Amino acid sequence: MLGREANPEYLRSMIDPNKKQELPISPSEVCYQAFSLMKGKRLDEAERLLASSLAKTEDKTAAALYHSALGVLHKMKKDYKEAWRHYERAEKLIPDDPALKIIVARLLIEQFAQYDQAIRRAKRVLKILPANPVFVHQAFTTIGLAQIKRKKKQEAIEALEKSIVEDFEGFITAKNIDFHLVEALLRNDWGENICCQFVSKALAFAKNKKEKPFADAFEKMLKAFQNVDR
Repeated sequence: MLGREANPEYLRSMIDPNKKQELPISPSEVCYQAFSLMKGKRLDEAERLLASSLAKTEDKTAAALYHSALGVLHKMKKDYKEAWRHYERAEKLIPDDPALKIIVARLLIEQFAQYDQAIRRAKRVLKILPANPVFVHQAFTTIGLAQIKRKKKQEAIEALEKSIVEDFEGFITAKNIDFHLVEALLRNDWGENICCQFVSKALAFAKNKKEKPFADAFEKMLKAFQNVDR
């Protein structure tokens, strides 16, 4: 993979729109190549690669992957309308993909102020994977972020409380714990107690998993709460 990625001729053959034969790599490899290009700020090359691959596939899942990657690319370009267009197409191709629903919901909140639509998508994730703790956590975090934008203080606080799914015990790693809602609540001076509980439970989980870098970071956050005059 890395050898081919470093080969300019190989890359040119991949992004040449006049090539008619099938690409000799899988959709996941195409996306890997595209994200490597994006990481190197070679956005135009990444876009040509994805657009060319998209034009050559009839597989819905592959097309959804390419549209999703193009959504990331256009978000990097700050072209949010085009990013939305690609995410929406990906979502239509694989309508029950929970990760896409969370991505689209966050974009709706951050860039389009479509809070009700975002909440509906997050609630759909709860129906698709009600027993998956990480996706339930992400869904309630997303709902809470939308409620903050709607100035619904109590609903946002309740969403954070619900996002602490079984004290994170079903998570594989502390990396999966999303602090965006905690940060947003604190910026509004809302729900300090539940935010403190969230961090405390995240710390206990990280310690139990022996993930020292996360535990150290969470411990610093908890001390910041304890040092604040109540």
